[in-house]
Amino acid sequence: MSKEILEEKFPVAFPDKVKKGWENTAKGLYTKNAIPGLYMLDIEHINDDIVLKHNDPNEPECVATLYRKAICIHNCPFCFNEENLVYSQYKRGLDGQVITGESTPPEINRIMTTEETFAVIDQAVEIAHAEGHDFEYVKFLGPGELLMSPQLFEIIDLYAERKVHFCIFTKGALLGSDELAQKYQGMNARELVDALAACDSISLLFSFQSFDPGVQNSLVTSVNEKGDTKGLQDYTALRDKALEYVFESAFYQNSTTDRLCMINAPIVPENLEESYDIYTFFVERGTPIFMTPSMVSGKGCGQVERQRETMSEKEWGERIIELYAKIYVYNVRKGVQTDEQIKREGIAAYAGCTPCNQAAVGLYIRANGIVQICPGRFDKETIYGNVLTTPLREIWERSPNRARGIINPHTLVNNRCPAKDGRVFLPGFYEKVLQQYEQLMLEEVMVPL
Repeated sequence: MSKEILEEKFPVAFPDKVKKGWENTAKGLYTKNAIPGLYMLDIEHINDDIVLKHNDPNEPECVATLYRKAICIHNCPFCFNEENLVYSQYKRGLDGQVITGESTPPEINRIMTTEETFAVIDQAVEIAHAEGHDFEYVKFLGPGELLMSPQLFEIIDLYAERKVHFCIFTKGALLGSDELAQKYQGMNARELVDALAACDSISLLFSFQSFDPGVQNSLVTSVNEKGDTKGLQDYTALRDKALEYVFESAFYQNSTTDRLCMINAPIVPENLEESYDIYTFFVERGTPIFMTPSMVSGKGCGQVERQRETMSEKEWGERIIELYAKIYVYNVRKGVQTDEQIKREGIAAYAGCTPCNQAAVGLYIRANGIVQICPGRFDKETIYGNVLTTPLREIWERSPNRARGIINPHTLVNNRCPAKDGRVFLPGFYEKVLQQYEQLMLEEVMVPL
């Protein structure tokens, strides 16, 4: 479906200014008025039947081998989530090599069951209460599609029982395909959308990377050495049908939503030119949208390298700065933000939305217990411990994330992006965006809406 067809299908909610009080953020994605403490986690869920296979040394299958068979229907070339160290059957070092002694067999890289995973959530709730505030929010970004899980609604109920808001990242294919929805959840796609919308303790992070079907399909499939395409075919048509069902569902109230957030990530050379239009399209339809360049984790590291083959680092940096500055001008013209607010909060790592403070108020828990700074980066500097061997409280109390919020209280408003700063975002990025934004605001001919 082209941009023009989508514009006809989905009516504009904000033809002029956004309505008073509307923010470019979704429920739980940003912790407001925070004091130092643990408010959120990113966490991984893998079906217990797969976990049992993975943890059994006599089973030939593990999470890594089952990833494309049972966990994810896509094959995104830039998947930030795929880390052999996390999903291989045996423990590996950061160099990727299996850890073993001269006379000892390799040790199973144990994956947490649902019960163990929620025991970690309960620890987080206890930590937050001891700090004098609520534990607010958990986000699932992977591995794969949680909508494929036979435990989907069990997991949703377990979060609801704990009064923790749960946000699920999805590429939306199951929400637009009766065949896939029936296969994995025993209902048609519209029924699945409605069943999810009826769970007011959840929200969706919905991927949208391009209006162009050719570009979009290429970003969720990979081509192997034989030239065969791996991943779900004709994904864009399913995504667009899913959007139709979602826009008509209880996720939206009075043509706006705070329970759905579109994700244009990663911004890559293929979709850079249209990213501004993607941003304005969804804002004008009362739908929050986050967008950012590649993570420095999983296959995202390869994307950063590939990008350098497409254009120079200098040109890429300048184009991203230009995009961000243009979005902030649009925000002021549209009433999403004020000039004073932008200067007070600072430029966000996700263009034009509420700032990120996850790396000051949260952690990322992988399926095998590894604790990271956040999903944005994976290396020895950003791994803080493992909840299978160390209590979460101990990891949190000595984590750089917690220290960040104590040492510099402004990071509780906006911690920028410690994972990508100096890597994807070149030095001086935020200052240059603000400078270019201010210049555009001063120009007589403003950036058109």
